[in-house]
Amino acid sequence: MTKLLSLSSLLLVAAWTPALAAAPPAAPGFGETVEVNVVNVDVYAVDKDGHRVTGLGKDDFELLEDGKKVAISNFAVVAAGPSRPAAAVASSAPAAPGASPPQVAGAPRDDLSLVVYFDDFNIRPAHRAHVLQQLRDFLTRELDPGTRVMLVTDDMGLKIRVPLTRDPAAIARGLQEIGTLVTHGEETDRDSQHAFREALEIHQISLADPSERLPCPQNVVTPARSYADLRRHEVLRTIGVLTALVNSLSGVPGRKALLHVSDGIPINPGEEVFQFLLELCGGNGTQGIGHDTTMPKGSRRGVFGDEPDPNTVYDAREYGARSYQAASQAMLDAQSYSVAKQLAALAAHANAQRVTLYTLQASGLTSPSAIPASGGPEDRLFQFSSIGMSLRMNHRDSLQLLADATGGRSILDANDLRPDLARMREDLDSFYSLGFTPAHTSDGREHRIEVRIKKSGIRLRYRQSYRDKLAMEKVVDRTLAALFYGMEDNPLEITAEVGDLTPAADGQYAVPVRLKIPLFKLAILNQQDQTYGGKLRVLVAVRDEAGGISPVRQVEVPLSIPRKEVLNALGKYYVYTLTLNLKPGLQHVAVAVRDEIATTTSYLSRPVTVNATAAVSQP
Repeated sequence: MTKLLSLSSLLLVAAWTPALAAAPPAAPGFGETVEVNVVNVDVYAVDKDGHRVTGLGKDDFELLEDGKKVAISNFAVVAAGPSRPAAAVASSAPAAPGASPPQVAGAPRDDLSLVVYFDDFNIRPAHRAHVLQQLRDFLTRELDPGTRVMLVTDDMGLKIRVPLTRDPAAIARGLQEIGTLVTHGEETDRDSQHAFREALEIHQISLADPSERLPCPQNVVTPARSYADLRRHEVLRTIGVLTALVNSLSGVPGRKALLHVSDGIPINPGEEVFQFLLELCGGNGTQGIGHDTTMPKGSRRGVFGDEPDPNTVYDAREYGARSYQAASQAMLDAQSYSVAKQLAALAAHANAQRVTLYTLQASGLTSPSAIPASGGPEDRLFQFSSIGMSLRMNHRDSLQLLADATGGRSILDANDLRPDLARMREDLDSFYSLGFTPAHTSDGREHRIEVRIKKSGIRLRYRQSYRDKLAMEKVVDRTLAALFYGMEDNPLEITAEVGDLTPAADGQYAVPVRLKIPLFKLAILNQQDQTYGGKLRVLVAVRDEAGGISPVRQVEVPLSIPRKEVLNALGKYYVYTLTLNLKPGLQHVAVAVRDEIATTTSYLSRPVTVNATAAVSQP
């Protein structure tokens, strides 16, 4: 029996081969599989001075889900010294009053994966260079030796520069390579400056018209709206990249933290240009700009050479509907481009994947200005403190939001990063882990978390929500982890073989990947129609060298075996062939095969090099 199924760029062909090879003998055992759903919450406790609080026990905490108190079923204290692995001590029994949970060296640890994400689209080269210099020692010398580090960049697409590794030399080489890459922060600066100048020119053209002398005509807002629309599109793309990265981390075992290195993502893209219109047109107790009063008298000329009266100022509010009423409209217009909801959704998504976000403001403590001080006299017109402050807070608040909502830290307004990085290292090494078993299972909903401390003077940080993910969502996440990081898990003992390629459409090649699945590993149940049946679900995703990712495609594969053949069949393999249409070059293929009855899933990852003569699966 042969089935043919086309899935976009992927072509999947399934074939039943009744006697391909004998499988290892084993006694089949089938039964109901129950997945225990435990939600773990990492909690950081500090005193009023910000110092870490130790010695707390299970009974010092209260845990609430959606406002209702839940029992803490699992409790652990994770602590690490400067040169030894962290020890995690679990407890399900109440701690003795006043006693600290014991710290046992060498106890099993929940390994940490730290992803450092350089947002090259929203950072300036000098700022990145400054951060790289200080991050090098932190990542190669100061982290716990058991921490796996990955370096990722966003240069018009997600690029894994260094996969998860504990090798300090590989990390150092990756940081050096990142320092040579192009950044796009200065392009954003040029776009905003262009919007400033366009708005000023429209203003001055209207003032120069002797029949009008109208400040801030209605079209003065057009450059601001165009820039804000462009900037919002760029910010949404960045949020999408971060979401994809968080998704891929979900299937990585252990704890996950993501350090986002950026000059910031504006919550209200383009707000600084709307703030300039407020200064230009008047409002909030100020009168609009009629000319450049920063230039010496005698050289105060507008764009068209006319020298306005140095004592003349303009206020668009006096001209009614003919002028753009920045006093009442500018900030409302700016907020219409807000991405606050998308940032909150990203934070909630990170919580759902148990990824803690740390944010690092690469610009550090610099003077707030919309235009570089090295600019000419006309550029200095845009150096209002209100514009610079709007620009800084607009970018700063996004970093604060992402860290606070996921229980991480934000490193802001710091030129010397070492004290903040030391506190981040303390976070990664030492915390309290509270676990509970919710009454619901895989309901797909987001649930609020609240942790309370019974002792006074202690502040807590923790992720504020989680999502009880659907079973198939978890499988997709693990498939992405196999695709990005090569993380395999193969309880079904599946083998994969790459066959000979054949030419396909659009310069691609059809590459068969044969999956051999031992039938004795599957749950095969007695049916009412004189057959035994089972059901598989196969998922596949492909990633190319440029970072392009196919959607995770999936297909159900029913199994049906005549009752009289079932004993013989259990010693055989079921063969499922994926025929993938791949471009030439190195491709990464991830495949998941799920036994839907036993709820057991295998995840495989294969790098495949495709050329005009062969497809080679690399070890």
